Amino acid sequence: MNSPTAAAEFRPCIIIPCYNHGRELAGFLPRVAVHNLPIIIADDGSRQEEAALIAETASTQGATYLRSEENLGKWGALQRAVTHATEQGYTHVLQCDADGQHESTVIPQFCCLARQNPTALICGTPVYGEDVPKARLRGRVFSNFFAKLETAWACKLDTMCGFRLYPLQQLTDILHKKNIMPGMAGDIEILVHFYWRGYRIIPQPVRVCYPKDVRSNFRVLRDNVLISWAHTKLCTTALLHPWRLWRAHKPR
Repeated sequence: MNSPTAAAEFRPCIIIPCYNHGRELAGFLPRVAVHNLPIIIADDGSRQEEAALIAETASTQGATYLRSEENLGKWGALQRAVTHATEQGYTHVLQCDADGQHESTVIPQFCCLARQNPTALICGTPVYGEDVPKARLRGRVFSNFFAKLETAWACKLDTMCGFRLYPLQQLTDILHKKNIMPGMAGDIEILVHFYWRGYRIIPQPVRVCYPKDVRSNFRVLRDNVLISWAHTKLCTTALLHPWRLWRAHKPR
């Protein structure tokens, strides 16, 4: 437990990366906005008609709208939003996806844990229903297995869950010093780097649903190749710097 002074300095915001998910965001954002936290929408080069809907939704809900003219990839857009959050003096950022698959009612629990543990990453652990695509589960088994190797079995979390509450200082330190891949593989890399630096990571369940009409930005060939490349980099680094594996088991 941390001091009252540390708790008083807790200033979280929500960052939602969004690429061509205007319709989904319009349904999801009001459910997030009820928690009365500042929201930053990071538009990752969406098509003009989608961008217009995303900007309108952001304005209606009082969210800050940041647009990239080109598609940078999920973490390319997130890094820009993280920089903006830092400039605004926020201490923590809650990352959640624009497609509305994560149950937003857990936001208060995530914030409560982060307030009590201000230097820890609060990492969502998905609770799936029967609607989860089997291909998604198989892909996660592959990624989760390699993350275990890269952390000497310290990581027992879902490496690709896009619902996390980051301490901003620790996150920006990693982003500034490491060449994090800009796409979805960035979620994997950042989680492993949190382990390697010995930062505390607290799992917190979040329910995930897969409505049939929700569009996915995951491209099977492209993204699986990038995820494989990310794990290649991480495995190589772990072999060259084995002391990181020790730190993964010694959280601060």
